[in-house]
Amino acid sequence: MELREFGGLTGPYLAPAHGGAATSAMMLLHGWGADGNDLADLARPYAIRFPGMAFFVPNGPDPCKMNPSGREWFDIDDRVHGPDQAAPIINKAVTALLAALKLDASALVLAGFSQGGMMSLHCGLRLHPSPAAIVSFSGALLRHNDLPPSEGHVFAPVQLVHGSDDQVVPFALMAQSAGLLRPLGVAVDTVARPGLGHGIDPDGLSSSINFLAGHVPQ
Repeated sequence: MELREFGGLTGPYLAPAHGGAATSAMMLLHGWGADGNDLADLARPYAIRFPGMAFFVPNGPDPCKMNPSGREWFDIDDRVHGPDQAAPIINKAVTALLAALKLDASALVLAGFSQGGMMSLHCGLRLHPSPAAIVSFSGALLRHNDLPPSEGHVFAPVQLVHGSDDQVVPFALMAQSAGLLRPLGVAVDTVARPGLGHGIDPDGLSSSINFLAGHVPQ
């Protein structure tokens, strides 16, 4: 694991486990008040299944107002405009990462936890061309009114993973998000984790690995 910078965002980076050129890439976005180090260790179980995958776990662009030692993607009190302000920053990093690895968007997985899961959905569903897949752990769809695709556009498949006892981002938002996305033609896989609070557990992580196996270039 090393510290790298792509498109103005800095964070942990893990090269492909097989030691060669990347065949795919995952950008993993942390939750509110954390930083890239919080999720960096998740790269290793993914790397076992996807040895050609490179991983970038960037730090959010701004200090968290409630935890200055952590970072945020947007002001948690501004769920209307905040995601739109953060999206160009994430998109710029995506472009730089793919260019550096000489990959197309079809080789990209955009994933995240909590606020990072919200941004993985917000950005991934609006990327043209679409990424290979989107995974949101304990996240939510913040806006959907502008999502009907342009002619010929196909949304990336989405997996939503959520703990049934989440007291931070309500569990009900998983079904709500899926219900908004499916009529738009988005293929959505939902994974409920019984008894889990606001977090990622081994079974949820395994579910995401199995999901990605059907969509990520090998």
